[in-house]
Amino acid sequence: MPSFTKKAIIEAFMHLASKKPLEKITVRDVVDDCGINRNTFYYHFQDIYAVLEEICLSGTAKMKPALPLGEMLSDLFLVLISYAGRYPRAMAHIAASIGQSGAERYFAKGFDNTVFEVLERETGSDDVSELRTATVFLRHGFVGLFVDWINAAGKINGEKLAARISLMSQGICNAIKASSTAQSLSGGKI
Repeated sequence: MPSFTKKAIIEAFMHLASKKPLEKITVRDVVDDCGINRNTFYYHFQDIYAVLEEICLSGTAKMKPALPLGEMLSDLFLVLISYAGRYPRAMAHIAASIGQSGAERYFAKGFDNTVFEVLERETGSDDVSELRTATVFLRHGFVGLFVDWINAAGKINGEKLAARISLMSQGICNAIKASSTAQSLSGGKI
């Protein structure tokens, strides 16, 4: 039952976000919309922004780290645009309310560790600084493109964009591999 209630809260939140900006949605609005009491809401979430964080975490939880990095990010992008396509007005309101930097904060928690681990596995690099930099770079690009896709309201082909994300992500892996190989060959003096 708790999982059902949590889903109902998220659905009510998205329903309300379709009608008004994020900063105008209250806990009272959500509990009235899904027919629960405030205590039940607070059992599952600390506040409205915790609902948004849960939505982002559930999205990044769909990452498939067994895939190559490019495929994993392309697949995630397609999952996210499919979800966003079900709630276009809600996603537009959320994107307008939190912007790219806010979206990155919410995505970082579920995105960064997985991407770092896949980069490490695929490149064979043990340069933590280089891998962290690549991870943050990929997060900025990924979230930025997702926010741009939302703001374009259907004018950007999401499937083509996902394919480009795959190609560029793979290029980053190749660059890290080349850098690691060059460092190995030069005795680490690059």
